[in-house]
Amino acid sequence: MKRLETEWQGQPLFQITLSSDQMQVDVLNFGAVLQRISWAGQDHNLCLGYPTVDPYLTNPGKLGAIVGRYANRINQAKAMIDGVSFNFDANNGAHCLHGGRETLGLRAFDVLEHSRSHVVLFQGMPDGHMGFPGALDVWVTYRLQGARLGIDIRAKTDATTLCNITGHAYFNFTGAPTIADHQLQVAASEVLQVDETGIPSEAIMNVAGTQFDFKTPAALRHGDHPVMIDHNYCVSEGRTELRPIAWLSGGDTQMELASTEPGLQVYTGAGLGADLPSAPTGRAFHPYAGIALEPQIWPDSPNHPEFAQAILRPSDDYHHQIEYRFTRC
Repeated sequence: MKRLETEWQGQPLFQITLSSDQMQVDVLNFGAVLQRISWAGQDHNLCLGYPTVDPYLTNPGKLGAIVGRYANRINQAKAMIDGVSFNFDANNGAHCLHGGRETLGLRAFDVLEHSRSHVVLFQGMPDGHMGFPGALDVWVTYRLQGARLGIDIRAKTDATTLCNITGHAYFNFTGAPTIADHQLQVAASEVLQVDETGIPSEAIMNVAGTQFDFKTPAALRHGDHPVMIDHNYCVSEGRTELRPIAWLSGGDTQMELASTEPGLQVYTGAGLGADLPSAPTGRAFHPYAGIALEPQIWPDSPNHPEFAQAILRPSDDYHHQIEYRFTRC
């Protein structure tokens, strides 16, 4: 574990390196960020990541961060929880995105333990943080075994709240300017229709014959351009055991994504490119530089009782598992 020169609000920041005979992974305690994934002995980063911690202190694209306490959008930043109306931080126009301005991805985690193969990070979010009720304790464990990287997310609350936490890594296996040369497959035949602000309607759309059809492997290209997607794929109606839900390939790398969650937000990065003076070349990554695959409860679920819900009660244990399974081809 390497202590970094930069601090955040007086808290020390660290880079933790995990390694196996096949891969190396770098994790930051700031935002529980997945900074780097590489094959052993190779320099190419398989996920979008900055070489220093400074860009992550703003990180408009949430590169590699763990986001929550509610990933994705809540319409008008409002929801009812057990019959009580709550107003959350409106940080995406009128909506709440990824839990508000102070998402988990912009907070420093405590490092509880670490080894060559794993790290356990902890963050306590106070009652009322970004408008959400209940003090929420969150544990994030990264574990590298061979060419498998697991993310185990657990949480407990002292009052009924919303909890929907996920990883926000962007992948680019070839180093090309965009991910148009990659192929994606998703184990879902339906997506949620959304309005121009990304809020789902009541409608669920079958992907057959549309640009969202990835039931079998297909290129992330629409005509001569990368395909524009920022939609929730309806993988199941509720949480399940850990199972594969998506496959991504590019160059000599393939990845199987497994998760326990009912939805998968697929975002091809059209909005990447915000100015970041401390980032490489003075800018963030360009649009479509990576694809984010975000397993989660369906967006805006508190305002859609027909969706699987993200309610967490003091008697419950929140447990979300993600596993990235890499192979060389």
